[in-house]
Amino acid sequence: MDKVVSFLANSVVCEGFDETEVTKLAKICKVISFQPGEVIVVDDARERDLYLIKYGRAQINLSGPSAGENAGVIRKIVPGQIVGELGFIDGARRSTWVVAIEDIEAIRLGWDDFYRLIQNNGQMGYKFIYNLALVITERLRDVTMNLSNLMGVRGMRS
Repeated sequence: MDKVVSFLANSVVCEGFDETEVTKLAKICKVISFQPGEVIVVDDARERDLYLIKYGRAQINLSGPSAGENAGVIRKIVPGQIVGELGFIDGARRSTWVVAIEDIEAIRLGWDDFYRLIQNNGQMGYKFIYNLALVITERLRDVTMNLSNLMGVRGMRS
């Protein structure tokens, strides 16, 4: 439990949390492991878990693991990063696959547990969702920049 608390305390999603808030969050998290090639998030699934990667690497793919190692790779995920954030927030079907490319240890946070926790602590919920929004914003900005570079439209602003 202390290792989970320590990891969460230094994670981007717990920015601005006090020790009590981090400990409350850690109590509802579960440590989970994945082997290389194992699927962490399945495209089109409705599960709402969020994963914080403690160690190991994964990749976000547009296609499943049977399509080949680098088929449809959108992004590599490294320790300290998060996956599953969109489904966690909106509960919609997952839009990509996330596959372990190394042994991974992650911290899993389920939406239902999180929602019950923040019912009695709205400020904590606000801080967590705000921090998660910053992660999503950064990723969207990266995707936009990469797409505009691929399309050759960077630097053409008027």
